[in-house]
Parts: sequence; C-alpha cells; structure tokens
Amino acid sequence: MFRYLYPDEYASSIFDIPYNNLRLNGTTNILLDIDNTTAPVSAERPGTELVYFFYKLRDMGFKICILSNGSRKRVEIFAEAFGVPYVAKARKPFSRGVGMALELLSAKHSNAVIIGDQIFTDILCGKRAKIRTVLVKPISPAEEWFVKLKRVFEKPVLAEYFRERPP
Repeated sequence: MFRYLYPDEYASSIFDIPYNNLRLNGTTNILLDIDNTTAPVSAERPGTELVYFFYKLRDMGFKICILSNGSRKRVEIFAEAFGVPYVAKARKPFSRGVGMALELLSAKHSNAVIIGDQIFTDILCGKRAKIRTVLVKPISPAEEWFVKLKRVFEKPVLAEYFRERPP
C-alpha cells in the first residue's frame, strides 16, 4: 500500500550505511540532509567526529552535497565545515533541489543517493527525483512540532516496510 514511500535501504545512522556496497553499485554522489540525519537540530555546528567522517567518505571517492530545507545560514555552517557544496531551503519533497544538487556535483540521477531521516521529505523527494534513497533513524527526539506531526503519519509506512523487510 505504501511501497512508493519505502526507502531503498534503511540504516540506524549515517555511520551504519554500507558505503562500500553503494560504491560497488555505482553510487558516487551523496545528497545528505542535516537536521536529525547528520546532526541534532540543536547542534549549532558539526562535531569533530562528523567532520572526519565526511573526509573519510570523500577519501572513498564520494562527492557530497548537503540538501536541506534549513536556512542558508545554518546549512552553510555545516557545508563549510565539511568542505562540500549545499542547497539550502531545498523545499523537499519537491525534487527541484535534487536537480540543483546534482548540477553542483556534475552528477547524474543514476549514480546518486539521498540520505535522510524523514519519509515525507527526504525519501519522497528522492522517489520523485528517481534516485536511490536511504532512510536513517532520527538522531534526536527533539524536533519542530510540524516534524513531530509528520512522524505520526510515518509510523504506518514504517510498520509495513519492516513487516515486508525485517531489519
């Protein structure tokens, strides 16, 4: 019933994604959300571990672009720390931001993945743009009220997803 909203893959965190498998399957470009995917909403800047992780991904041959609905100021702080391009105020789930991110990376839809923590923004955006999707568990329960509301509607989608594809 909800299959269109299913992520292609699920991981507990960005650190648990099998990046080597992504590379083997031809994925070389990562579009990555910030809030509750990469860092808690309350984080003003990325921690050292996270910055090193981004450099590790780049050493593996990935090109990365931050794709966030967040403000330019917030997204820019993270993108500068990671040394990657970004698209702020991306208006996910609309796919225009994906096109902008792929253009910044000189990438194709066929070799890109979008990674995020929300079905109705990140995953739906990736599905609409016809790129691979990875859903991660939100880092923190602290979220804006409208995100908490969306989480209510995510529950039946995730329940069906995990019934069909046990973790």
